[in-house]
Amino acid sequence: MRDTVQHCHDPSEDRYESVIEETIAASDNDIHGALRALLIANELLEAEVARLRRQQQRTLRAPDRKAKAA
Repeated sequence: MRDTVQHCHDPSEDRYESVIEETIAASDNDIHGALRALLIANELLEAEVARLRRQQQRTLRAPDRKAKAA
């Protein structure tokens, strides 16, 4: 029986597949090494997001400090 369900094509799937394949290739086809590289990259990105959030919070609070000093 033919599958008649229409599946939505998610363009991000192709992008993810491409990144996965590139990461595996860069790791000499070592899946464990590729997964490790992706996890490390994710941790670095999370740290950068946290740094940017702290910076944004300091920037948003800065006018309050200037107003109190005046």
